[in-house]
Amino acid sequence: MGTQELNFNIFNVIILLGIFQGFVFSFIVFFNKNYRVVSNYFLVGTALALSFNNLQYLIIDINLVEKLFFQIPFEFLITPMFYVFVVTYLKIEQSFKVLAFLFVPFIISLILRSLVEFISIFKDYLNILFTIEEYFSLVFSIILISIALFQIFNYEKQRKSFDIRKIKARTKWLKHILVIGIITCCSWLFAIKENIARLENDLAKYYLLWIIISILVYWIVFKGIIETRIINQRFEIRSKNFDDVTSSITSEVSNELFLEIEKTIVSEKLYVNPNLSLELIANKFDISISHLSKIINKNANQSFTDFINGLRVERAKNILSNPEFKNYTIEAIGYESGFNSKSNFYTAFKKETQNTPSAYRSKF
Repeated sequence: MGTQELNFNIFNVIILLGIFQGFVFSFIVFFNKNYRVVSNYFLVGTALALSFNNLQYLIIDINLVEKLFFQIPFEFLITPMFYVFVVTYLKIEQSFKVLAFLFVPFIISLILRSLVEFISIFKDYLNILFTIEEYFSLVFSIILISIALFQIFNYEKQRKSFDIRKIKARTKWLKHILVIGIITCCSWLFAIKENIARLENDLAKYYLLWIIISILVYWIVFKGIIETRIINQRFEIRSKNFDDVTSSITSEVSNELFLEIEKTIVSEKLYVNPNLSLELIANKFDISISHLSKIINKNANQSFTDFINGLRVERAKNILSNPEFKNYTIEAIGYESGFNSKSNFYTAFKKETQNTPSAYRSKF
């Protein structure tokens, strides 16, 4: 009996690279102490489920083996793992029983596949059983993605107003991943329908699906570990009672209303709110926006934006110069100082200090 030639093409190579990066990133997260947080383990679980799912089919597609003795239904682990990551990352309270229930389809599928492999009577209905299972897995994934999106939108609604006691995690990247997840499901549905319509098991129909999954693995792990590290560092910074900013206005300023406004902004740390505006401060002190703007321009000799950014930069300088935070990311420090993006932080910081945040920290 002759040996089959390996079926390697450009699509296989791209898919293989995606699998490899999933394993490498997972290894890094498991063994790097900076990433050892509960949510990251579910992130790694998602990446590994995606990678192993692709690997099983790739082994068959490249003719490494004709058929795997037993295929594990990793497709039933992908969305549950990512859903649990979402709720732990956003610190949404959810019952352990509810989260555990998400993995029941995986266990049932595992049992059914075992029965099919070892009880010959089921083998006559193998294609029908696997088709039903694949459709159920697709529907299950779409439902979980929809629930995850609902949880994110609900979280955003609850965190719409600023609260110094709470830190709002960035959610835009999560929504991007879930949108890619929906696109993946559409590609998956197309692959299933094509194979059923032609009564064949052509794995090439799944190439687009596997390539999207390869991109998803990279995006989930790379973006996920960065965002998780930032949010956890922000919680740690917020929990420390280090010396914060003080008034930067000279004693020559005698306008009582301005001094009261500045004292309130500093003492209540309103400047940490990235969406702080003239309107919010004006409403707090029951004065018009134009009057407030004139008061700040006249007494601080700068615009409202520059005045607030000055306080934010002062907070950032205190954190950057503190050896306790020497290994914290610039992004975490910037967001925790009240800036809504890394670029805004760098621009404002350099304007105030003529240094980048990294160069400033290196002095200490």
